[in-house]
Amino acid sequence: MTRWKNIVWVCVAALALSSLAASLAPPAIAQVRAAFVRDVDTPALQPFRSTVDIDFTGGTEQRLVTTVPAGKRLVIQNISYTAGTPTGTQLVFGGLRLAEFGTFTEFIKINPAHISPNPNFVLHDGSQPTTVYFEPGEPVWLSVATSSAAAGGSMRVTFSGYFVNL
Repeated sequence: MTRWKNIVWVCVAALALSSLAASLAPPAIAQVRAAFVRDVDTPALQPFRSTVDIDFTGGTEQRLVTTVPAGKRLVIQNISYTAGTPTGTQLVFGGLRLAEFGTFTEFIKINPAHISPNPNFVLHDGSQPTTVYFEPGEPVWLSVATSSAAAGGSMRVTFSGYFVNL
């Protein structure tokens, strides 16, 4: 009987010691606290998309695409276009500029024209991946030209990319 009493006392003492140790020791599992952060490097969080429509009234046309907001950098990653011009008139060039008549930062690849359902028009289309950077406050201009100074035809250009906070 004494033996069983000793075993019970040892068990009670072990239980008391483990309870005391558990209350004084830091938790074994770390507490998780979420840190609220802003992810400025993920393009999906600050997408940019702009579409510019042009009706050709002469040989060269200029259009403002956007002005980069303060505190942001614009990264354009894709340029796509569709255009229709009178038969015999071709798209000659297209590009992005830093001002209405400023330096070109990116040229748009112009694909050969193809036939359209209308015998008086030809179609132009294309898309290209790119990486072009524009800094805060910079105006982004589109410049396109046709092979004829005569009016006629139209073009739609779409730019996509993202803003990065600085």
